[in-house]
Order: sequence, then C-alpha cells, then structure tokens
Amino acid sequence: MHLKVVSFNIRCCDDKDGHAISERAPRLHAAIAPIDPDVIGLQEYRPAWEAHIEKYFGKDYEIFNKYRSTESPESAPILWKKEKFTCLDKGYFWLSDTPEVESRGWDELYHCHRICEWVILEEKASGRRFTFMNTHYGFGDDGQIKSGELIAARSKVISDLPTFLTGDFNLRPTAPGYAILCKHFTDVNAATRNDLSATFHGYHPEKHPGAHIDFCFINDQIAPVDQKIIRDTFDGKYPSDHYGLEIDLEL
Repeated sequence: MHLKVVSFNIRCCDDKDGHAISERAPRLHAAIAPIDPDVIGLQEYRPAWEAHIEKYFGKDYEIFNKYRSTESPESAPILWKKEKFTCLDKGYFWLSDTPEVESRGWDELYHCHRICEWVILEEKASGRRFTFMNTHYGFGDDGQIKSGELIAARSKVISDLPTFLTGDFNLRPTAPGYAILCKHFTDVNAATRNDLSATFHGYHPEKHPGAHIDFCFINDQIAPVDQKIIRDTFDGKYPSDHYGLEIDLEL
C-alpha cells in the first residue's frame, strides 16, 4: 500500500503583515490540496483553527484531536480520508513522567504540556492496517531524549503494526534527541533526499537557514519512498511560519 502523508506545523496564532490565521488558512489548503494526502498530521492546532480546518478539510477528512491542556489548548491532531480508511483505535499520551495524566512534562524552555496523539487506521479496500503517531516536542536535550524513549516504548504497546511518527521536534539532526529517535526508527528524509534545508522559517527564511526541525520517522515495517519540503508561497505570503513535509511511504 502506497501512502501519501503531510505533516505541517500550522502556527498557533495570528501574526502581522498578512499572516493572521484567517489569511493563512486558505493558503494552507492551497498548499496541501494538490498533494491529495491520505493522512495529515498538524501541529500547533488551537481553537482558532477549528472552523478553518472544518471548512477546508472537513468534507474529505475525519479528524482526531485532543488538546494538551485546559489552560493552554493546543494539539497535534491527525486527519485521514473518510472514504479510504476506518479508524480502529485512537489515543494520546503526555510527554512526561505521568503520560496518562494531563501534565507539564519535560519542556525545559516553556514548561508547557506536550502531547502525542495516535490512531490505528485500516484501509477499507485492502484491510491493511497501520499506526500513525503525531507530536510536537518541547525544548531541551533531556526532555527530547525522554520524549523519544517514551514514544518508542509506547509505539510498541499501541500495536505491532507498521508505524510512523510525524511532528515538529524542535531539534536538528545533530541533537541527542534525534539520535535517540534514530535508535528506534528511520528518518525518511535521511533515507531518501537527505535535504537538510530549513523547515522552520519564521516568515524570514534568510534568518533561519539551518532550522531543519520537522521530521517523519518510520519503523522497520515501512519502506521510505520520498520526502519533500512544501515551500509554497502565495503573493509572497506563507501558510505558516514552518514549511510542511510531503512524505511518500510504502507499507
């Protein structure tokens, strides 16, 4: 089964100079729609995005979302094509010492909650099943190392199926947390194009040339086919302060 995946940090809030959520939402759709992904992992999703995601993606995609905390509702939801897949199971856990309980965890910079969401999907036509995990890491080596170990352990508890993980990991390939992830998974980019150009640009790509911090990791039941950075702009304006990822996998 060939699987087309998109991962995109969509930026949680309104920004100036034509980059409010209401202005960026149609650009996000315009960047993603031509790819026609089977599944999508978003990061920095907040209530202000809900109506826009429903407007542009609700017809074709089902969404699973769990906000990471009541005090700061932000999440890493997963979307999948309604007509193509059936969701068999879904869940979430916090990146913390108490993953079953809403908790702040290991973010050493902002000290906020971090969460990982997951779904088990079955392709209706073939019966093939897989696990899709999506997350947004905090900052700091210790927390990123612990987050990677927790996600790897949890992935084995969730299923023995082909499993892949997308997200904004807030780390570069030289970071200790990246090495931990590569102990358990394969980085699709490293196995294909090995394009280490920035995935975070902050609306000013020239200021962040090496900020390659968004990834897709796969277990050994999945073959990496390709990964491209989605760099679409619209009249000089961006869908987000990150570029997205277009990922091709073979299960």
